[in-house]
Amino acid sequence: MKIVMVFDGLQTGGIERVGADYARLLQELDHEIVIINLVPQLKQMEVDFTKECRIVQCRYPRKFAPEQYAQLIKRGILFKFAYPIVYSVLHVANIVYKLFCRRKHILREQYDLAIAFSGHFNDLTFVKYGFVRARKKMCWLHGSIMDYALISDGFLNLYQKIQNLVVLSDDYQGEVLLRNRQLKLNIHKIYNPSFISERKIDWAMVEKLQQQYGKFLLMVGRLAPDKDQRMLIRALEYLIGTYRFSEKLLLVGDGSMRDELEQYVNEHGLADQVIFAGNCDDVQNYYKAAYLFVHSSPAEGLPTTLIEALFYRLPIVSTDSRPGVPEILQKGKYGKIVPVGDWKSFGEAVYLMYKNEEVYQQMKNVGAERAQAFLPIQIKMELEKMIASIFEDIDNTVIAKS
Repeated sequence: MKIVMVFDGLQTGGIERVGADYARLLQELDHEIVIINLVPQLKQMEVDFTKECRIVQCRYPRKFAPEQYAQLIKRGILFKFAYPIVYSVLHVANIVYKLFCRRKHILREQYDLAIAFSGHFNDLTFVKYGFVRARKKMCWLHGSIMDYALISDGFLNLYQKIQNLVVLSDDYQGEVLLRNRQLKLNIHKIYNPSFISERKIDWAMVEKLQQQYGKFLLMVGRLAPDKDQRMLIRALEYLIGTYRFSEKLLLVGDGSMRDELEQYVNEHGLADQVIFAGNCDDVQNYYKAAYLFVHSSPAEGLPTTLIEALFYRLPIVSTDSRPGVPEILQKGKYGKIVPVGDWKSFGEAVYLMYKNEEVYQQMKNVGAERAQAFLPIQIKMELEKMIASIFEDIDNTVIAKS
């Protein structure tokens, strides 16, 4: 089949990395893949796609998406009347702009499937309006349908037009469909694949890390407000003050919060125990060397770092970052989950893993079992089955699968 994947920019990020992984899997299934980038100035991740992928630049700003303004109706009576006008004007503008964009040869080609992969208003609208000709349309949700419904009713309007959805979690999906009976959707739950197992371990590096840092805690992720490493550092403070905890915390990653976090660490006398490792190309060695993986985000789609930690049989303590963490750890079966922002409970969960060898080994064993669900070969089988079902001659106006 000929498949086009539409992205809201190809900047460095989790969605884009997952997109490159899926493009690779689709090519392994003998599909021809074309990538459309709607924000041409954001193209750092182009190199992550295989050379067989054609990448096309086609500017389409989010402000052109009518459903982006759906929340206006909640601002008062004046906005309630303004929204239909805004929608009508942008609807006409999209039809005209589509004719303009169709001058590009790539947009005149016929595709079997068009996928709005970023799941943002612009790539969803681009696919909905048929800027690319395709027999079937699909949108990729990097979370659950509930997550997007809470942001805006505009997402639900777009899903109704596109009909075929992929979700990472079916958390509260039944409630959304029950409250929006007009939605007739074909929903599939598929996890993101992880190729971390393909990376070679540098055993000398692993030994060096263990000698240097001992039985250390590891977190991998951007140093940013939405990752909340400060909560993690406060949990470590609690452990030190309550149990004289002496193990180190390694933060792999960089970002806008680094200076602020380093200042906090220095002011609280934690510089010897909190290590800022920066961005690392050999993160697999850190997973292999660590004693415990920790995750502090308030909310996540399907955090890749947790999946990677499972591959290396690394026990996990995480905040209840919805929908991804409960989905991956199956509500605590495959790792310890504590309330978001609760640094004291987090510290207690970490202490339990260090002091109770039986619990630690249990989490290590079941975690390795859970990792099998994210193997590329498993995801590829599910992907192939899903695509086949979309093109079956059945009534596509009904079914909701999870």
